[in-house]
Amino acid sequence: MIGNLLSLIRFYFFYPSFFVVIIFPGLLFTGILLLTTIWFERKAAARVQMRVGPYYASKRLGGYLQLIADALKFVFSEVIIPAGVNETLFVIAPVLLLLVSILPFAVIPVSVIPQSGSVFSIYYHDFYDPNVGYGVLAGIFTCYNLLLILALESIYPIFVIFLAWVTNNRFAIVGAVRETFLSVSYDALILIATLSMAIEYHTLDLAVIVQKGIPGVIVNPIAAFIFIVGMLIGSSRFPFDIVEAETELVIGPYTEYSGFLFVLTMAGSYVGNFIYSLVFADLFLGGWYPFSGLPGAAFLTFKAVLLLFFSVFLRGVYGRYRIDQALRGSWKYLFPLSLISLITGTLVGYLWL
Repeated sequence: MIGNLLSLIRFYFFYPSFFVVIIFPGLLFTGILLLTTIWFERKAAARVQMRVGPYYASKRLGGYLQLIADALKFVFSEVIIPAGVNETLFVIAPVLLLLVSILPFAVIPVSVIPQSGSVFSIYYHDFYDPNVGYGVLAGIFTCYNLLLILALESIYPIFVIFLAWVTNNRFAIVGAVRETFLSVSYDALILIATLSMAIEYHTLDLAVIVQKGIPGVIVNPIAAFIFIVGMLIGSSRFPFDIVEAETELVIGPYTEYSGFLFVLTMAGSYVGNFIYSLVFADLFLGGWYPFSGLPGAAFLTFKAVLLLFFSVFLRGVYGRYRIDQALRGSWKYLFPLSLISLITGTLVGYLWL
């Protein structure tokens, strides 16, 4: 009786529809990751600036529960909708922003199954299982997942602009204009850095790149540097916190949002940063190799979280670039460097890999 009950609980707990939505990468994992990242960001910035940071709520835990208290405060705060806006679009915009930021989770390979050697992803049964028989769709997801991930990530700035437009706020509009300028620059950098790795490894499948067993940061460190900088610009991390810019634009596209809607807008930025970190870990840090199964997935997640923590740590050590400085640096210095990484990838792929 107890064995049947445990089997039933295990079946429903790991059932894809429940596990993906509630556990990973659903509400539970995303919430814990968001709170932990913000806690680390506040504590790291405080240490650099010789402050304490979150402390009084749960002193023995380093003030971690302060983030939970702040989250509860935001969730139960009143949602204020400005006069003269479309209420439906105003409410649905943050939801769409978070949804689009989470979508790339679906096609990022996180490990391999030890018995069969098949690739494991969050939606393994839909995208990677050859027995399901999705035909052309499954082939596209399997062989070209790297392009699909970048395509899904490139949609995110459109919803940031949409978010700012529906608020009818001048600070939000200025932030959205900055997002349009920056998105053109960092999309080009990330695309060229990724393309150089695809040429180097002769594949557009992240799983095949990981299974080569040679981390990309070793064979093409220039592409790794370009990808990290593009990731920082794309997720508005310091010193590229130009779209939000509290001292100039209040908080940019998110100025008019409050309560739970503000939590959704904040979560979208951090989730997007984590997506880029996962892709970087697969491309340049060896992914889950040499492990497999759940240990491999945990190893990959650990690498991505470390990179995420590094990106938020920069808040405490860098000031903010101006929009003209960021654009000039992207096109004058980083773009030619990305072309060098492309040439390097071509040569290494032809001569060695």
